[in-house]
Amino acid sequence: SDQQAVRIREYFPETLLFEPSLITDEHGIGTLNVEMADSITTWRMTTMASTRTGALGSLDKPIRLFQDFFVDLDLPVALTQNDKVSIPVVVYNYLDQPQDVRLKFETAPWFTLDGDSEKTVQLNVGEVRSVYFPIEVSRIGTHKLTVFAYGSRMSDAIRREIEVRPDGEEQLESVSDRLSGRVEHTITIPEDAIADASKILVRIYPGVFSQIVDGL
Repeated sequence: SDQQAVRIREYFPETLLFEPSLITDEHGIGTLNVEMADSITTWRMTTMASTRTGALGSLDKPIRLFQDFFVDLDLPVALTQNDKVSIPVVVYNYLDQPQDVRLKFETAPWFTLDGDSEKTVQLNVGEVRSVYFPIEVSRIGTHKLTVFAYGSRMSDAIRREIEVRPDGEEQLESVSDRLSGRVEHTITIPEDAIADASKILVRIYPGVFSQIVDGL
């Protein structure tokens, strides 16, 4: 039921960890506590080490994250304002028994859902099934989609971000100057520009070299 506590999986980094300065003890053993991501996948852990005398070593190991029942959102890279799409919700049942699953697609102000927000599916052992929720996108920006999967034996929930881009032609304007004393520039946004679609990005570099590195 809705009363049961279902943890929402929403932490999906591309790189889980980068630790350049882990110091081991005299036996070459180091301990590091890591908050694991919510991705159901196998991570590749690559380690490289050197001793005080200059000896080198490296190792690759897999770290597998899995659970017997989970739900996922198969989202495109981005959406465009006014798009009408069907969002695939994929349900995976690797339990040793079948289970009935009630999917709840959480509504939000940035889109309109065409149809019911809840659907029920019956999954056999080892079955994977996709359920579609048609939506019409209305607001620009980065938004979140949340789906709850309430199973008769095990439940799951997922929340992912997706970008909604303006339905128009992008116009870019770039201004560069040397920051010495007071510097002022005026950026004019056309009156017929799409609402909420304009952005101003300001970058200040301490020198030419840092700007070159950023370009690389």
